Order: sequence, then structure tokens, then C-alpha cells
Amino acid sequence: MNTIRWPLLLLASSGWLALLTTETPGGAPLRVTVTVVFLLTCPGAAVLALFRPLLAPRDHTGDAMESIALTVALSVALGILVSEAFFMTGAFTVYRVLTALATITSLAALGVPLTAYRARQRAARSPEAA
Repeated sequence: MNTIRWPLLLLASSGWLALLTTETPGGAPLRVTVTVVFLLTCPGAAVLALFRPLLAPRDHTGDAMESIALTVALSVALGILVSEAFFMTGAFTVYRVLTALATITSLAALGVPLTAYRARQRAARSPEAA
């Protein structure tokens, strides 16, 4: 199995950095910037990276724009689902939501090598590989 690459480690730690910035004063530009960038990109990027090896091979026409749009959509969807779960239980706080999203992001990013390994194993066993 491949070792975990630096971009995946940075992605896995991004949520914890956003959580750390919640300790800065309320309207600080650093806090707002880091938190918004995390919420709009990182959870979706981690989940997309986790499932990308499982998707069927395809041409790469328009791949960058498609990936960006899907990353933002997945991030927003995860943020809504996690926030809604906390709202419905009456336990909503920004700290809890960021912690949950940081955990999801870290687990997904750190699971990418395992998913890629399993996809390679499945491709090696398939009849088309022979």
C-alpha cells in the first residue's frame, strides 16, 4: 500500500486548523477566511478523493471544473447535514459542527490510500485486466 502523500495530510489537518482559528477574536479576518475556505472545500475534497478511485475510468474532458463544482457541492451538503443533525438534537454550536466536519474530513483523507489500494486490487482481479 502506498504511503500517505503530503496533500492528503494537509487535507486531513485542515479541519483542525479551522477549529484552532475559532480561538481568535470573533470577526478576525484570519478566522473568517480559514473557516469559510475549509467549509466550502475541504470536506467535499476529502470525500471526493475517497471515492474517486472507485468511479469507473472515463475521459478527462472538463475534469477540473467538474471536480471543483462537485467538491463545493459535497462540502456544502456535508455542512448542511451535520448542522441539521446538531440543530435537531438541540446541541448546535459552531465548535461541534467544525469538530464533526474536521473528523469527517480527516477520516476521508486518511482513507484515500486504502480505497486506492482496493481499487487496484479489484482491477487486477477483473477479467479485462488479463
